[in-house]
Amino acid sequence: MNDPRILIVGGGAVGSLLACDLLQQGVPVRLVDSKPSLAESDPHSRAVMIWPRLLELLEKTGLTKALTARGRPARDVSFFAGGERLGTVPLGGLDSPHPFGLGLVQRELEDLLWARLAELGGTVECGVTLETLDNSGPLPRATLRHADGRTEETSPEWLIGADGAGSATRRLLGIDYPGLPFPLGIALGDFPLTGPAVSGVEYHYGSTGLLPLVHLPDGICRLATIVMPGEDDWSEKPLADWQAMVDARTSIPYRLGEPLWKRTYYPRPGVAESFRAGRVLLAGDAAHSVVPLGGQGLNLGLQDALNLGWKLAGVLRGDFGADLLDSYDTERQQAVEHIRALIRTEMELSAPPTPEDAAGRDAGIRAAEASGFLAKVAAPLMSQTGLSYAPLNGPLWRSPLRRRAVPGDRLPLFHASRLDPAAPLLEQGAHLAVVWPGDSRPPQWDALVARARTALAGRAGVHDLAALGAAGHRLLRGRFGSRPLLALVRPDGHLAHLAPADRPEESLAHLDRLTPRSPAPSEK
Repeated sequence: MNDPRILIVGGGAVGSLLACDLLQQGVPVRLVDSKPSLAESDPHSRAVMIWPRLLELLEKTGLTKALTARGRPARDVSFFAGGERLGTVPLGGLDSPHPFGLGLVQRELEDLLWARLAELGGTVECGVTLETLDNSGPLPRATLRHADGRTEETSPEWLIGADGAGSATRRLLGIDYPGLPFPLGIALGDFPLTGPAVSGVEYHYGSTGLLPLVHLPDGICRLATIVMPGEDDWSEKPLADWQAMVDARTSIPYRLGEPLWKRTYYPRPGVAESFRAGRVLLAGDAAHSVVPLGGQGLNLGLQDALNLGWKLAGVLRGDFGADLLDSYDTERQQAVEHIRALIRTEMELSAPPTPEDAAGRDAGIRAAEASGFLAKVAAPLMSQTGLSYAPLNGPLWRSPLRRRAVPGDRLPLFHASRLDPAAPLLEQGAHLAVVWPGDSRPPQWDALVARARTALAGRAGVHDLAALGAAGHRLLRGRFGSRPLLALVRPDGHLAHLAPADRPEESLAHLDRLTPRSPAPSEK
């Protein structure tokens, strides 16, 4: 077999999404997985939430409509204690065409990804294991072992390890995976549920512990509980014990049916010291694994794939220099730290050490709702629409409150399901240039737009945002301000560069800085 340009190790959700993204950009991919067959994949997924930011990004892969049809919309996240609702994080006010989360098990997403992969001409080679990896030369050299025992040597231009928390790729590279000890177990179960669904996602703080509850399609709910050291394994307990836990921790008359499945597992949270080693990159759980509180981990891993895909394809086309891939490491490391900070906050809320601390927590959540904090800050962070690649100067919660967009911020409006049909669509693998008129078009506006098109000809499509309707203008006014400017938008919808509208040469210089400085080793 000829050496592939891209070899992806791991055919789960992250590896399959990356393969789809690359194939859509015309990049051939080889995707291998150690499982004997895709049917061997665990149908009982720990992940059950897809948040709005990921739904936006998956539009380019063609999956969002199918996911929305299968999942159960979660339009809010609510916190309860002592028989009352403390506060609600509303998702309906987000600046997204998908102002809701989706309750959907990971295996459903994987099935859709594998079907899309096949449509694009890709496949997962099952029963293929990464045995050795030599990363000392100009190209990585890997030994793959097949199910029948034969081995093969291959030297792809780039190798991506998306092979889970126990990643063979990471181990063979010798990259450390430090993490804090997490001595607790987490028991999960999917149960038929009757009773009033009072919120899409519910956190119930009881005197005996936290009960997260996620509503799934067809009247099923996902329950979770912490298993303390020395405590009996909840996955072995009968339905009556689970029902008693629900009765003790909630004041809602929920009745459980016999579980579809239940299991206890012990997380191994950690973050690789680097997500890139030369021409080998790590993605998903191979790069990071977070405590699964808040349903953020799967979304985090899939966004790795969509951050990496356009950069890697651009490097292979010669549009970008390989140095751009360093930004994959720094940006996704920052995203992991954002999510870990969010999870730490949720863990602190779930386990106050004293009744006085619990009362303080309850009062704090009520105050956060009354002040608008849950809507203005918690909703963007939880939905991941408010997470940015811009340098964070101060606490995480300040990021969604920033009034003006800076490079690294997500911009709304340019995805397929955009809120204003006059807005341009993101490019598949190239930057989009948009000229913003400010509060009113200046007299020389047409000349400014023409100048930008001339300066950026062949480098980026230039679009005049004066054509936006009132809704689109209102949405961007808070990001871009009152004066004309020129913005470069990355293929993933994040802001790349800002310049005055009359200085498009600055935008061109930014694109020039991304171009290759010298031929890649495989092209010499």
